[in-house]
Amino acid sequence: MRKIFIVLLCCTVTLMAGYASYRGYKVWKVKNLMGMAREYIAKSDSRNAMLCLQQALRANPQNVEACRMSAQLCEASRSSAALLWRNRVVELNPKSTEDRLALVQTALIFRDIGAATNALEGVAVEGKKTPAYHNLAGAVAAAANRLEEAEAHLVEAARLEPTNPVPRLNLAILRLHGTNTVAMADARVVLERISGDSSNPMLRCEALRELVVDSMQSKQIERASVLSKVLVQQTNSAFSDRLLRLDVLMKADNAEFQQALVNSQNEAVTNNARLYEMAVWEMKKTSPRAAFTWLTSLPQMVRTNQPAALLSAECQVSIQDWSGLQKSLEKQQWADLDLLRHGFLSRSLRGQELTSASKGEWELALKGASGQKPGLILLLNLAAQWNWQSESEEILWTIINQYPGEEWAFQTLSRALFVSGRTRPLMMLCSQKSKRTPSDLEAKNNVAMLALLLDAQELKPHEIAREIYEKSPTNPSYLSTYAFSLYMQNKGVDALRIFEKLSPKDLKDPSIAGYYGLVLKATGDSARAKPYLEEISKAKLLPEERKLFERAKIGV
Repeated sequence: MRKIFIVLLCCTVTLMAGYASYRGYKVWKVKNLMGMAREYIAKSDSRNAMLCLQQALRANPQNVEACRMSAQLCEASRSSAALLWRNRVVELNPKSTEDRLALVQTALIFRDIGAATNALEGVAVEGKKTPAYHNLAGAVAAAANRLEEAEAHLVEAARLEPTNPVPRLNLAILRLHGTNTVAMADARVVLERISGDSSNPMLRCEALRELVVDSMQSKQIERASVLSKVLVQQTNSAFSDRLLRLDVLMKADNAEFQQALVNSQNEAVTNNARLYEMAVWEMKKTSPRAAFTWLTSLPQMVRTNQPAALLSAECQVSIQDWSGLQKSLEKQQWADLDLLRHGFLSRSLRGQELTSASKGEWELALKGASGQKPGLILLLNLAAQWNWQSESEEILWTIINQYPGEEWAFQTLSRALFVSGRTRPLMMLCSQKSKRTPSDLEAKNNVAMLALLLDAQELKPHEIAREIYEKSPTNPSYLSTYAFSLYMQNKGVDALRIFEKLSPKDLKDPSIAGYYGLVLKATGDSARAKPYLEEISKAKLLPEERKLFERAKIGV
C-alpha cells in the first residue's frame, strides 16, 4: 500500500512539474512574441508585428496589451478592425478610463458616433471629471451636432486645464462653426493668432486647417488657396492637409489640381492610413467609380489587403457592380474582418436577386460575429447603410437580449418600430425592458400605453397605468396614460378631472394633446376637442392612434 502511495505521489509531482514547465514556457513564449512585435513596430513592419500579436493572443486570449497593440496597428492602417480590438480591450479591462477614451477616439476616426457615445457613457464618475473626458465628450457632441453640449464640455476642459491651449483651440473651432457672428469673429482672431505662432507647430497646423475651411465656406477661395499652401509647407502637416489643398484647387479650377491629385495618390500607395483617406476623398469629391478605378490600379499586394479591399467593396456597392463584387470577394480572406466580407458578398448576391444565396452569406456574417457586440455593431452599420430593415432589427434584438445595458440599441429599435408603425413588436420590446428593470417607470408607462392601444389585457395595462400615476402623480406623461386608461374604461369624467391637473402648455404637448381631445369629445365638449384632434392628426402616429383620433373627429 505504501509503495502504491509513493508511486502516486511521484506521478503527481511529475505531472505538477510538467504543468509548471508548460505554464512557464507559455509565459515565456507570450513575452517573447510581445517583444518581437514591439521591435517590428519600431521598424514600421506592421504585418509581422500583427502576426506576432496574433500568436501571442492564441497563447493567451486575455492579453490586454496584445489587444491594445492590435488596435493601435489597425487604427494606424485605417482598418475598422480597430473598433473590434478597442472593444475587446474594454471588455478585458472595464475599469480603465484611459482604454474607454481610446475607444471613443477610434470610434470618432471611423465616424461611429453611436459607439463613441456608448463608450463615453461607460466611463466611471471620477473619469468624467477629467479634461481628457470633457475634450472627447465635446468632440462627440460636436460630431452629433449637439453644439451647446459640446461647448459646455470644452469650457469645462479649459477650466480644468487653464494652461493647456488645446481646449481653447477646440472651443474656437466649435464657435467658428456656430451661428453667433460675434463669437465667430472672436474665434477667427484666436485661430489667426495661433496660426502665426511657430512655437507650437501642431496647434499652428490645426488653426490653419480651420481657417482654410472657413475661407472656403465664406467663398474666399483666393485666401483659402494662400492658407492651404502655407499649411502643406509645414513640417507637421498631415496627409489630410494635402487633400484639403486638393479641395481648394478643385474649387478654384486651378491648373495645379491634376498634378497635385497624382502626387497625393502616389504618396498614399505605401501607407494604409493615407490610402484610406485618399480613397474616401475620391469617393466623396470625384466619384465612387473614379475611386474604384484608382484602387484597382494599385499593386496586387496592396489591392487585396485592408483597407483597400474594404474600400473597393464599398465603391462597387455604390456603382452597383454586383457580379464584379461577388467575383473579387470570393477570392479573398479578410482575417478579423471576414464577417464583413460575407456581409458584402450577401449584398452582391441580393443585388443579383439571388435571395437564398444572399441569406446564406448573411448568416455566415452573423456567425463570424459570434454574438460579440463589436462584430454585431459592424454588421449593423452595414445593414443600416444598405437600408436592410429586417437584418438591422434582428441584430438590434440580439444586442438587446445579450447586452441589456446598451440603451442606444433599445432606442434605435424602438424608434424603427415606431416609424414603421409596428405597435405589437414595439409593445413586446418595451415589456421586455420593463421586466428587466421593474423600477423604470418610463418603461412601464410605455407598456401601459401600447397595451391600451392594442387592448392587450393580458399585460394588465389599467393596473400599470394606475400604479405609475400613484408613484409619480405630477409627471404629465404618466398622468396622460392614466387618464387614457380611465377613458378606455368609459370613465370620461374621471379622465377629464385627471387631465385638468395639467398646465395649458402640457396639454398642447403632441404626446398628450390628442388624448385630451378624445376625453373632451367623450364628455360632450366637441368645440374644445376639435383643435386638439386636428393638431394631433398632423403628427407621426401609430396606426392604432391614427384610427382612434380619426374616429373621434368624425364622431364615431
